[in-house]
Amino acid sequence: MPGWPSIDRAEDERLAQSLWAGEMTALPEIYDAYAPRLFDYCHVLLRDEEAAGLALHDALITVQERIGDLPDVRLFRGWLYAVTRRECLRRRAQDDLPAHRRPAAEADGFGGDDAIRRLVHTALLVLDGSQREALDLSLRHELDSHELAEILSVLPHEASVRVAQARQDLDHAFTAVVVAATGRKECPSVAEMAGSIDEPLDAEAYGSIARHIANCRTCSAHGNRKVATARLLDEMPTAALPAALRAHVLNTAVAPESANLRHTIALRAEPPADGEPGPEPQRRRRSTPGLVPAIVACCLLIVGGILLVRPGSGQSDVDGEQAIGASESPGSAAPGGASPSDSAIPSPSRTSGDGGGGSKDNSTAVARPSRTPAPTPPRRSPTPPPPPPQRPGTLSVSGCRMNDGDRCSATVTAHGGPAEWRVTGTSANVSAGGSGTLTAGQTAYVTVTRRVIICLGGGSGSVSFNSGAHAPVTWDC
Repeated sequence: MPGWPSIDRAEDERLAQSLWAGEMTALPEIYDAYAPRLFDYCHVLLRDEEAAGLALHDALITVQERIGDLPDVRLFRGWLYAVTRRECLRRRAQDDLPAHRRPAAEADGFGGDDAIRRLVHTALLVLDGSQREALDLSLRHELDSHELAEILSVLPHEASVRVAQARQDLDHAFTAVVVAATGRKECPSVAEMAGSIDEPLDAEAYGSIARHIANCRTCSAHGNRKVATARLLDEMPTAALPAALRAHVLNTAVAPESANLRHTIALRAEPPADGEPGPEPQRRRRSTPGLVPAIVACCLLIVGGILLVRPGSGQSDVDGEQAIGASESPGSAAPGGASPSDSAIPSPSRTSGDGGGGSKDNSTAVARPSRTPAPTPPRRSPTPPPPPPQRPGTLSVSGCRMNDGDRCSATVTAHGGPAEWRVTGTSANVSAGGSGTLTAGQTAYVTVTRRVIICLGGGSGSVSFNSGAHAPVTWDC
């Protein structure tokens, strides 16, 4: 992009090693190389100059303070963008944005035709947010599929499919925008679908026009303008980097009085839980109940005469299930009004009196009155042992094809025993979800929905399951 310095991968490794070694010149060099790109990315996500500047400031401080989290210097570029993205999404999720946003000025070096720029902007709005972000990172920021996978929390193959589908959809959307603006006189159908030239069209209308173009000889010839997707994005300007931001970042990075601030910024930049990050709620990490309440509870039980407290075997599993989608801390309440420390204490168990494995000092034991031995009950036939537990089964999945609609059903089947299944992700422009437990031979159906707005000639995606299998999904339009 104009105004963005070119950075090779070897320079990435040198910058990462320099920062890890604590060299004073490392962060200034990283800022000079990456700040224009990262500020524009922050501005794309936040749409406000001040918010983008604050997000970039905190992201770079996090990179300096947590450089030890980087497993390999060759991954520095993707990690740098991933940290920046998490900081922007954190601000969006916490609604930490100004009520009235003020966009940044355009960076110098952009000319071009304003009319073409408006057409490209309209075509981009036809795509969904994930498609626009993938194109921006791949084409304007020149990130490869492995770096995109790190940033977007997907597999490299899924990142490649997402970019390819987005490029195709942008080409079709741009063609539809051009035909809607210039082809009304040549084709009555376009004039009917587009309506008055003064009325703005929505994504659905452009989708209808795109589907019409594929089957209309007049519009196909009129809209057959091969323009590379990367060239279209070059028409869009980047946000100008605030001049005062560099001094602000570097002062925070080295000033002794900013040590607490640096520590706070690094602490709140925890990596997200597994899954694609974004505005949706993320799965929280399981928190451990506090030690002090547990110690106090144990002391009370000992004073009451209980010698042995044995935790229930299923409690940790229950805590893990409650942790999904919930905010937990040592002092938060557990289901039913009990605190986590209360729920972790089981009912007292009786102690045996044989003394085989316990202490010989029984001074703390509760004295029990002697009893007359009860009569021996009549013998009963022995209870048969429980059947051995079934061996866990395996899962097989199969994909589906969308013919005349935007939905189809993938299947997941258990073989050889019971099995738990769960949708763990999707690729390209499909969405799906669900989970459950299947008995041997049982099949579940997962509804897959296509999210492509502009669909010409078909496409494909996949649904991922916890077994590691992927169900392919295809469609024709």
